[in-house]
Amino acid sequence: MKLLFFGIIYGLSLLNLDSKDLSSNHAIYVSVLEIEQVSEGETAKIMVKIFANDLEDAIFNQSEKRLDLLTGSCDQNAASLLSYFYDHLQLSINGKLQKYSFVSCEINDTSLWLTFEFKSPSKWGELAITADYLMELFPTQSNVVSIKYHGDKRMFRMTNSATHQKLNF
Repeated sequence: MKLLFFGIIYGLSLLNLDSKDLSSNHAIYVSVLEIEQVSEGETAKIMVKIFANDLEDAIFNQSEKRLDLLTGSCDQNAASLLSYFYDHLQLSINGKLQKYSFVSCEINDTSLWLTFEFKSPSKWGELAITADYLMELFPTQSNVVSIKYHGDKRMFRMTNSATHQKLNF
């Protein structure tokens, strides 16, 4: 289902037929953010599915460092990826900011599937998330968020006017 959703979003992005370079210009700006914790007190995962060229532009805008994430190994750019996401993706559980680490980067056509992880508290009472990545470049950026916690699944959308969300479990 996740792959289908991202495939549909990717397909819609190609509808900008006026563009001469479809790989670097698309009609909509969207990413998928998944946070998943399956069992108590273990590592939880953060997965970000994002267009590579948009992320490259955002990192360049922040650091003036030009990356090419689609050729070679995007894993080699873990420090740059972490630096950018630390500034634009914060997750607090029970009032404590979660420090996550880089796990992997998978190239999927023109998009990246980034995986991060953090040591999960045994119980989630309140989860607060701020996800404003790419919004500094694209005012119409939407970040679709899916949170799975012990079989409880919540979904919502982050936009430029709503970059912060709190949930209680």
